[in-house]
Amino acid sequence: MTKQAEHTGGEPGQGAEPPTRGLRRLRTTFSGGLGRDFSLLWVGWTISSAGNGLTVTALPLLAADITSDPTRLSLVGFADRLPWLVLALMGGAFSDRWDRRRVLWVSDAIRCCILAVLFATVLAGWVSIPLLMAVAFSITAIETVYDSSRQSILPMVVSRDRDALERANSRLMSANTAALKFLGPAGGGVLYSLGRAVPALTDSVSFGLSAVCSFLMRGDYHGTQADRKTATTGAGHRPSMRGEIVEGICWLARHRVLRVFTVVAGLKNMCTAGQLAMLVLYARQILGISNVGYGLLLSSVAVGSVTAGLTCRKFTHRLGPAHASLGGSVAGALGFTILGFTDDIALVALGLGITGYTSMTWNVTTVSLRQAMVPKHLTGRISGVNRLVTFGLMPVGILASGVIASHLGLSAVYSIGGLFGAGVALIGLLTLSNSAVEKALHAAEEQ
Repeated sequence: MTKQAEHTGGEPGQGAEPPTRGLRRLRTTFSGGLGRDFSLLWVGWTISSAGNGLTVTALPLLAADITSDPTRLSLVGFADRLPWLVLALMGGAFSDRWDRRRVLWVSDAIRCCILAVLFATVLAGWVSIPLLMAVAFSITAIETVYDSSRQSILPMVVSRDRDALERANSRLMSANTAALKFLGPAGGGVLYSLGRAVPALTDSVSFGLSAVCSFLMRGDYHGTQADRKTATTGAGHRPSMRGEIVEGICWLARHRVLRVFTVVAGLKNMCTAGQLAMLVLYARQILGISNVGYGLLLSSVAVGSVTAGLTCRKFTHRLGPAHASLGGSVAGALGFTILGFTDDIALVALGLGITGYTSMTWNVTTVSLRQAMVPKHLTGRISGVNRLVTFGLMPVGILASGVIASHLGLSAVYSIGGLFGAGVALIGLLTLSNSAVEKALHAAEEQ
């Protein structure tokens, strides 16, 4: 949004509002009072999420056009999640070493180029499972650095105040979910029907626009000078990359609250990733719906997520952070089990909507807590360790879902995975109390 010149004339007429005051009010409304850089971060991530939602829908459709074998189909999802298992720790460490703003725009620029290559290969008719695996792996490999930097930069943009972080994360995640899981999938099915290469081209443009937004952010988003000193040893030399990674792992392992959240998220996401990977076959073979219908079905997750983005802060404050996040996860996992026992589209959409609501509640609550508790110079590495566990187990779940679907049927993926996820969340709920979370927050504030 361009700046307007300051009003230098006489007093405005009766009932009129000075242009600059109206502009400031518009900016405040748009950013939620969180500042110009937050607005750019929000706009850029939302645009790229909408484009990425197209690709998230198109890649399984491209793969399903090549093969109907669940095991081969799961390889694309496996490649998409594998970088979190092998590169998440390095991505977090790089985030703590580099200017996080620069990481954001460079990462988006590279992904813009990768999607442009995919667009060209689809047009040329060179699509294959190995090619889709390579594209999925490359995009996510860059995401390991981007995601740690995005989570690390947010407390620097809006402060480490828990309320500000919850407001910022709620706005970011609601917009991201609406774009990634509603606009993207709904549009992805339609655009794929118009031309198999169109979603890749649109996603490429979205990453380019997101890069511009990140580039326009102001300031140096390295750690503070004090944080940089804590990250050096001897005569101003940094410790080794391995030493920095070990420091992050040890810090998280010693933190009881974040450790429980991380382990529960990892096991829960392992189930969810496998269930979502098989959803395209479930939609085609059990529900018998079209590509457009599949995109709309995915959008039911977004409906629940966006609703949670508008209401979950009140929900969390009333129940407490541990009960809201872990108790909600029990309900979300049981929502997935609905798919294992029915082929009614309305009930399936309801189950996915419940999962979307509880997932958003979990994300806003736990991410805000982590950002408020972790020291600034460790935010990238702790995010990387968290992603190693929470995303690194996803390839295991995706491969397991392919095996289960091949031997027991697609419905078993949802009944078995849903019950397992609910059990994990229930154990976490019995392990962690609201008072333990509040005590950890107070300890972080006193540091």
